[in-house]
Amino acid sequence: MTRILTVVVSGAVGVGLGALSGRILFDGTAWNMIPWAIVAIAIGLVTDNRRTALLASGTYGYLLVAVFLYAANTGNTPVAQRILFALALGLVGPVCTIALTVITRLIRLGVQRHRPSDD
Repeated sequence: MTRILTVVVSGAVGVGLGALSGRILFDGTAWNMIPWAIVAIAIGLVTDNRRTALLASGTYGYLLVAVFLYAANTGNTPVAQRILFALALGLVGPVCTIALTVITRLIRLGVQRHRPSDD
Protein backbone atom coordinates (compact mmCIF):
# COMPACT_ATOMS: atom_id res chain seq x y z
CA MET A 1 0.00 0.00 0.00
CA THR A 2 1.36 3.45 -0.81
CA ARG A 3 2.21 5.94 1.90
CA ILE A 4 -0.59 8.35 0.98
CA LEU A 5 -3.20 5.61 0.87
CA THR A 6 -2.02 4.24 4.24
CA VAL A 7 -2.25 7.69 5.85
CA VAL A 8 -5.68 8.39 4.32
CA VAL A 9 -7.07 5.01 5.40
CA SER A 10 -5.63 5.47 8.91
CA GLY A 11 -7.22 8.92 9.14
CA ALA A 12 -10.57 7.59 7.95
CA VAL A 13 -10.42 4.79 10.52
CA GLY A 14 -9.61 7.42 13.18
CA VAL A 15 -12.61 9.55 12.20
CA GLY A 16 -14.95 6.56 12.10
CA LEU A 17 -13.75 5.02 15.34
CA GLY A 18 -13.76 8.42 17.08
CA ALA A 19 -17.37 9.06 16.07
CA LEU A 20 -18.45 5.57 17.10
CA SER A 21 -16.58 5.80 20.40
CA GLY A 22 -18.05 9.16 21.28
CA ARG A 23 -21.66 8.11 21.00
CA ILE A 24 -22.14 4.37 20.54
CA LEU A 25 -19.18 2.14 21.32
CA PHE A 26 -18.79 1.63 25.10
CA ASP A 27 -20.76 4.86 25.65
CA GLY A 28 -17.64 7.07 25.73
CA THR A 29 -15.92 5.18 28.58
CA ALA A 30 -12.29 4.16 29.00
CA TRP A 31 -13.10 0.78 27.41
CA ASN A 32 -12.75 2.60 24.08
CA MET A 33 -8.99 2.54 24.51
CA ILE A 34 -8.91 -1.19 23.73
CA PRO A 35 -10.02 -0.89 20.07
CA TRP A 36 -7.99 2.34 19.76
CA ALA A 37 -4.85 0.50 20.84
CA ILE A 38 -5.60 -2.46 18.57
CA VAL A 39 -5.71 -0.14 15.55
CA ALA A 40 -2.45 1.59 16.58
CA ILE A 41 -0.79 -1.82 16.92
CA ALA A 42 -2.18 -2.85 13.52
CA ILE A 43 -0.68 0.27 11.95
CA GLY A 44 2.69 -0.73 13.39
CA LEU A 45 2.33 -4.23 11.98
CA VAL A 46 1.20 -3.38 8.45
CA THR A 47 3.35 -0.38 7.60
CA ASP A 48 6.48 -1.09 5.63
CA ASN A 49 8.69 1.78 6.79
CA ARG A 50 9.14 4.09 9.76
CA ARG A 51 8.04 7.33 8.08
CA THR A 52 4.77 5.81 6.89
CA ALA A 53 4.15 4.37 10.36
CA LEU A 54 4.73 7.76 12.00
CA LEU A 55 2.52 9.65 9.56
CA ALA A 56 -0.27 7.08 9.62
CA SER A 57 -0.35 6.68 13.40
CA GLY A 58 -0.10 10.44 13.98
CA THR A 59 -2.98 11.12 11.61
CA TYR A 60 -5.02 8.30 13.11
CA GLY A 61 -4.39 9.45 16.68
CA TYR A 62 -5.16 13.12 16.08
CA LEU A 63 -8.38 12.52 14.16
CA LEU A 64 -9.48 9.78 16.54
CA VAL A 65 -9.19 11.93 19.67
CA ALA A 66 -10.46 15.16 18.06
CA VAL A 67 -13.58 13.50 16.63
CA PHE A 68 -14.15 11.52 19.85
CA LEU A 69 -13.98 14.67 22.00
CA TYR A 70 -16.32 16.53 19.67
CA ALA A 71 -18.83 13.66 19.48
CA ALA A 72 -18.73 12.86 23.20
CA ASN A 73 -19.30 16.48 24.28
CA THR A 74 -23.09 16.56 24.38
CA GLY A 75 -23.50 19.53 26.72
CA ASN A 76 -24.90 22.95 25.92
CA THR A 77 -21.48 24.24 24.85
CA PRO A 78 -21.50 26.30 21.64
CA VAL A 79 -20.32 24.38 18.57
CA ALA A 80 -17.31 26.66 17.95
CA GLN A 81 -16.08 26.12 21.51
CA ARG A 82 -16.56 22.34 21.20
CA ILE A 83 -14.55 22.32 17.98
CA LEU A 84 -11.70 24.36 19.47
CA PHE A 85 -11.61 22.14 22.56
CA ALA A 86 -11.50 18.99 20.43
CA LEU A 87 -8.83 20.37 18.08
CA ALA A 88 -6.57 21.45 20.95
CA LEU A 89 -6.85 18.31 23.06
CA GLY A 90 -6.67 16.17 19.94
CA LEU A 91 -2.91 16.75 20.05
CA VAL A 92 -2.69 14.18 22.86
CA GLY A 93 -3.79 11.39 20.51
CA PRO A 94 -0.73 11.29 18.23
CA VAL A 95 1.62 11.12 21.22
CA CYS A 96 -0.02 7.93 22.43
CA THR A 97 -0.62 6.27 19.07
CA ILE A 98 2.85 7.04 17.72
CA ALA A 99 4.42 5.58 20.86
CA LEU A 100 2.38 2.38 20.59
CA THR A 101 3.05 2.06 16.86
CA VAL A 102 6.82 2.54 17.32
CA ILE A 103 6.95 -0.03 20.12
CA THR A 104 5.01 -2.49 17.93
CA ARG A 105 7.39 -1.93 15.01
CA LEU A 106 10.44 -2.43 17.23
CA ILE A 107 9.05 -5.69 18.58
CA ARG A 108 8.12 -6.86 15.08
CA LEU A 109 11.58 -6.06 13.71
CA GLY A 110 13.25 -7.77 16.67
CA VAL A 111 11.20 -10.91 16.15
CA GLN A 112 11.95 -10.92 12.42
CA ARG A 113 15.70 -10.60 13.08
CA HIS A 114 15.74 -13.49 15.52
CA ARG A 115 13.57 -15.83 13.48
CA PRO A 116 15.55 -18.85 12.30
CA SER A 117 16.00 -19.07 8.56
CA ASP A 118 14.59 -21.94 6.52
CA ASP A 119 17.88 -22.58 4.70
